Amino acid sequence: MTSSFIKLDDSPMFQKQLFSLEETADELKERCQKLFKGCNKFMEALGEAYNGETSFADSLEVFGSGQDDPVSLSIGGPVISKFITTLRELASFKELLRSQVEHVLIDRLTEFMTVDLQDVKDSRRRFDKAVHSYDQSREKFVSLKKTTPGDIVIELEEDLQNSKSAFEKSRLNLVNSLMNIEVKKKYEFLESISAIMDSHLRYFKLGYDLLSQMEPYIHQVLTYAHHSKEMANIEQDKLEKRILEYRTQAELENIQASHNTEPLPGADGTHVIGLNSYKSFEAGMQSATKGEASNWPFLVKM
Repeated sequence: MTSSFIKLDDSPMFQKQLFSLEETADELKERCQKLFKGCNKFMEALGEAYNGETSFADSLEVFGSGQDDPVSLSIGGPVISKFITTLRELASFKELLRSQVEHVLIDRLTEFMTVDLQDVKDSRRRFDKAVHSYDQSREKFVSLKKTTPGDIVIELEEDLQNSKSAFEKSRLNLVNSLMNIEVKKKYEFLESISAIMDSHLRYFKLGYDLLSQMEPYIHQVLTYAHHSKEMANIEQDKLEKRILEYRTQAELENIQASHNTEPLPGADGTHVIGLNSYKSFEAGMQSATKGEASNWPFLVKM
């Protein structure tokens, strides 16, 4: 790496090496800019994912997490509350990863572009200015005539020495700036990107650990929901069967009544058919629709 400048004398080879390193720095800057855009999009996506999961948790809370609300209790509100807590924790993991992308990758990349790469540009500008000043001083000194007063000669000679000193200083500063890029590019990006991959590892591990703890509870809820669905289907089938029997009986009674020439009088002279059957059906319907309060046997323990 340092072999790029074995000799620091201002020579054509030295200038060629400077030019080559500056080209490399310019190309690296373009790549950094593209990476920066990608990092920002990634960070924005993580922020949107965090907002989306938080919004989902909020909507679940509105939907059914009321503790004393009969509707919430009937749809499993206490169970949903536990899931809401888990979703909020998962969202916090996303926010942690987003923060890591911002500080470990984007901030360091920004510093590399605005400090290190910018220093190369500024050093080149100062060097060009020093070259111009040095060239002017040499031209003035070379153009001196033998008749030039001694004090002017001394002044121009001093100016030439100052210009040369500034030129050498700016030339070597440019070398330092370029070599700083050469050194940092060997580790800066690997360090940042590997740190982000480690952040991903911790992000997924946190999520895995949390959901692993919830896994038995989740399966218990799924089993209960499946069993409840089966029982509800059985009750629904029974209800449909009773409705069919009721309709069939009513139709038979209507047919029988239509063949009777004389109606059976009631106490007030009205025709009474199947009153007891209707009351029996009404009682059955009320019993089927009211039901018992749901029990959630897995609310206490996970």
